[in-house]
Formats: sequence, C-alpha cells, structure tokens
Amino acid sequence: MNMQEVARMILWLQAKGWSGDEINKFLLYIESGEAKYFPTSEEKTD
Repeated sequence: MNMQEVARMILWLQAKGWSGDEINKFLLYIESGEAKYFPTSEEKTD
C-alpha cells in the first residue's frame, strides 16, 4: 500500500466510527500479521 491508499483507508475507517486506537491496531495487524492486533468481537469490525 502506498501512503495515498493508507490515507484513504484511515479516512474511511474514521467515517465508519472507528477510534484512533482501533485504526492503529488494525494497521499494525495488516503490517505485522500478529494475532494480538487482530480485531476482537468487542471491537468494531464494520
């Protein structure tokens, strides 16, 4: 992903109501693949 794609994704997630912390965890999961960053049922997954 380039920076423009990342910026669009962040703006879309914010528009969906995701918090900054939720977005950070999601981006860390995408880049690292570490399960500890995977969204849980308690977090938004829209």
